[in-house]
Amino acid sequence: MSGVPSHNRQIVKEALAALFERRDPLAVERYYAADYLHHTPTLPQGRNALTKRVAQLPDTVLYEPGILVSEGEYVAAHGRISGWAVKTQVVMDLFRLRNGLIVEHWDVRQDEAPAAPRNGGLPMFDVGEAQFQRACPDMQHKAEVDYDTLMRINLEDVFGQHDPALRLAAIADLYVPDAVLYEPHGVAQGHAGISAAVTALLESLPSGFRFQARGPAIGHHGVGRLHWQSGPPGGPIAVTGTDVARFDQGRIVALHVFLDPSA
Repeated sequence: MSGVPSHNRQIVKEALAALFERRDPLAVERYYAADYLHHTPTLPQGRNALTKRVAQLPDTVLYEPGILVSEGEYVAAHGRISGWAVKTQVVMDLFRLRNGLIVEHWDVRQDEAPAAPRNGGLPMFDVGEAQFQRACPDMQHKAEVDYDTLMRINLEDVFGQHDPALRLAAIADLYVPDAVLYEPHGVAQGHAGISAAVTALLESLPSGFRFQARGPAIGHHGVGRLHWQSGPPGGPIAVTGTDVARFDQGRIVALHVFLDPSA
């Protein structure tokens, strides 16, 4: 699916912020799979252990995010955490994702040492983003949603995807588990329900019909809008409409599909 690595980065970024900055134990169920595994020897195995650990975090714990990189189903995050151990540590976390959820985690931690002349005075951790968050705390949890990219992916990889398995994978990446699809003549909820509704829609259209965006999507305050059109490739436009999506931390919570009146 196009856009999966960048979307996985966003999921990991949101998960780290929810767990270790906002200390929200309920976020574990939103971002971690039920069969989640980790390779941290000091913690019991499983998602419940992580939920319990987050709930017990003291206020002195501070996680500062750094660089995130991704390839395929893997995301690596470079960060710094204080209040977790005796000394402030620089940590490298490696996450594996499946269908928009974290399924496996590795980490390597090292006590932070001051920059030394012998290594050119370079720090162990790039504090650029951390400095921004300390200077602008009111912006710390207001990450911008890339409305245009996400809504185009939804149009192409969900509503334009005829393979049910690929479509379901795209839905899992883009939508929260209990997301709701509102169509003019029906409502569908959950990943499987949304995929079934799209299957019925595609089966009702003539073969070869394609969905295309009519200009970029725009949005603000968690709500995005995209105009689209549908018809045969190179043929006349048969249907036009608008998708209005409500987002929560970069994933679709609800999608309203509006059809324009036919001429």
